[in-house]
Formats: sequence, structure tokens, C-alpha cells
Amino acid sequence: MNMQSTTTTTRTAVVTNITQTGSAFGIAIGGNGDGIFIPVAVATSGFAKVGQLFQMDTIPNPNELSHDKTPLMCVHMAPADAYILGHVPAPAKPAVTADEARAFTNDIMKLGVWTNGDIFRELMCDQNAKREDNVAAYAAIGNELRRMFSADQCAKFTMHRTSSQTKSSAEWYTCCADDVEPCEMVDE
Repeated sequence: MNMQSTTTTTRTAVVTNITQTGSAFGIAIGGNGDGIFIPVAVATSGFAKVGQLFQMDTIPNPNELSHDKTPLMCVHMAPADAYILGHVPAPAKPAVTADEARAFTNDIMKLGVWTNGDIFRELMCDQNAKREDNVAAYAAIGNELRRMFSADQCAKFTMHRTSSQTKSSAEWYTCCADDVEPCEMVDE
């Protein structure tokens, strides 16, 4: 199949599965519910999430052996609300206040082991969020974690890369320290 001459069709679809290798699958909404194969590069650049609705530009699947299950292949995808604007990113989310960040920190701390950055990314609903995206919220989270630790409301685990370090390289906080067990990371 000559993919350069193939015309794309835009379909609203939901992502149903993401494989360990990063490719994904979806189902077109409406019509006959055609299966859609989403290559790794497209799934990654489109921030595919299972259960989320996307506008997908599709072509006939060039792998003819897969036509019975996934007759379509996605070549571009965007969240449904962003696509309506013509592939322009959705408007910025409203700024999170320091008070909201502190309240969120108190709530999420009951659910596991967290770093300041992990809580911030959860708060912003963006795994690529950086401190610069909302400096006030990031600082409020750090201040709240330190306040909770000083008030004996949570435990803190620290890591020093060398014995001469006076400041820790990383800090983790949890309200359920009895359920935490250290483990060794192994590169494979």
C-alpha cells in the first residue's frame, strides 16, 4: 500500500489498550466500531490514555493480516477537545492556588509514598509538569510536606549519594510508613 497517497479520515475514537511496547489500540465511536491500531510514535506524541476520547486521523491499516481486527491505523491523534481547535493545544488550565496545593497534598499523602515533584505532577494532571509551570503551587507542596513532617504527621525518607553530602539528593514522604518497604532497583 502506498501510504503517501492514502487519504486520511478523521474519526472520534476511544483508546482501549496500551501494550508494553507502547503501541495502542482504539475503537471508533459511531459507525461500525472499527478497531484502530495506534503505532508507538503516534501513541506517545498524542499522549494516549486508556479510556480517553481522541480525534484520530486514520488510514486503512497497511498490515493486511490485521484487517479483520484492526482495519484502521492512526497517523495522528489529539484529545477530542483540543482537536476541535484544529490541532492547537487546549487552553491552559486555570492556575492552582497555594491553598489548593496544600489541601491536595494533605489528601494525596494518605495514598502512598510521594516526592514533591510527584505530588505536583498529580496536582497539575500532567506527568511532564515542571516547577516553572506553577512556582507558587510547587513551593506550597514542599512547604506543606516539611510542615507535616515537623508536626509528626508523616515520615520522610532521604537519600544521600555520598557520605560528604550535607543536603539529601532525594526525599520521599508518606503517611503510611509502616506499609513501606525499601527495595533494590536493578537495571535490566
